[in-house]
Amino acid sequence: MNRLKLLIVIFSLIISNICFANSLQAITDYHQTFIPLYDKKSQLKIAIRMYEINTTLYYLVVDPNTFTTETSPATDFTLRKIPSLQTVNKPGHFSWQAVQQTPYMQALMHYTAPPYKLQNYGVIHADHVVDGMFLTADMCPSTKPFESKFFNTLAEEANKVNHPIPIALSITGLWIINHPHDFAWLMQQEQENKLQITWINHSFSHQYYPDLPLANNFLLTPQTNMTHEILDTEKLLLENNQMPSVFFRAPGLVTDEKIILTLREFGLIPVGSDAWLAKNEQPKPGSIILVHGNSNEPQGIKAFLLLLQQSPPHLLPLSQTLIPN
Repeated sequence: MNRLKLLIVIFSLIISNICFANSLQAITDYHQTFIPLYDKKSQLKIAIRMYEINTTLYYLVVDPNTFTTETSPATDFTLRKIPSLQTVNKPGHFSWQAVQQTPYMQALMHYTAPPYKLQNYGVIHADHVVDGMFLTADMCPSTKPFESKFFNTLAEEANKVNHPIPIALSITGLWIINHPHDFAWLMQQEQENKLQITWINHSFSHQYYPDLPLANNFLLTPQTNMTHEILDTEKLLLENNQMPSVFFRAPGLVTDEKIILTLREFGLIPVGSDAWLAKNEQPKPGSIILVHGNSNEPQGIKAFLLLLQQSPPHLLPLSQTLIPN
């Protein structure tokens, strides 16, 4: 009987692993691109990534008016405007001026333009008046469990207000790989409408050397491969049916001109913060709040939970830093 039970357990584990593997989308040839397109509703989209799933070509596209991203087979899009009776003899080309004038392209060019600085470059505060704040939590690689009290409190808050709590998670590839159960829990909260997650790319490896100056540290180490740091994190998200956003937060908030121009090439908008709570920076309307959800900076979590208890902020989706609600 014991042997039979053992065989049943082993068989169950095998089936479970097969089902989990099959739930992941095997993505190949994932790479950067830039192609203005029209979807089936004749809405302008901009493809920023191409890849294949089982030989079917897919695009990761940005809605240039809302900053939202989505994926769909390439056959769902057209490269030219669908002609009407008045334009049937015209080729339907996009004008560069029309593409440049979209909110996404304007934000991308504005927040990747000089002057460049070593720390906290990019969007650090809403660029218009808003009645609320923006909560971001960095998930850097860590050997510690994630901040369960922090995330459970947000889920409980969602039950009180009867809508999901917006939060932007700056995710690293290595955190996803080393914390599969915590990552699965976060995805479950999103499915249950407890959290409204914007996934910020926070690099894949988040390298840091305590004996190096900032100018040669984080992404500025000579060995950094930015293509790997950007694309492999996005690919991990997509393989888990999660949508990468157009936002990128540099590890340590450390960048230089070369890094920023690479982000522009990849269609990513850099995000900083003007309310890093562990550094005692006080949030105000329009602030981008920064805490760490990986248990590496508990003082920031304590400060946010105290803020939530004393004067709960009106939290907004990160895209609303750039466009009015």
